[in-house]
Amino acid sequence: MIIGIGLDLIETERIKASMNKPRFMDKVYTKEEQKYLLERNENAQSAAGIFAAKEAVSKALGTGFYPIRWKEIEILRDDLGKPFVKLHGAALERFNAMGGKRALVSITHIKDLAAAQAVIEGIEDV
Repeated sequence: MIIGIGLDLIETERIKASMNKPRFMDKVYTKEEQKYLLERNENAQSAAGIFAAKEAVSKALGTGFYPIRWKEIEILRDDLGKPFVKLHGAALERFNAMGGKRALVSITHIKDLAAAQAVIEGIEDV
């Protein structure tokens, strides 16, 4: 059963302009996400995709970014490159309080835009 959905759209240029600011990178992206971005030559589309995915997940959680912090929602990749969500801290607490079973995310981007959708599945009432 779906218990939360979120969608976000971001201009790639907005993220590209912020990527040269270490404070922004350290506030928004976890070490693993930063490592992924370095492996992708700090590609602004990839960074914007992760940013949009974090926003979409926060919306699916029904909270936005209060009391959740950016790095409590982590967007990683499996061996095939498929993005997946790893939650920490307040984000994980909210997920559990909602009865969350699984969080799914999809990311897409074109030259100027990145978008992401998140779905939270919960335990069905029997």
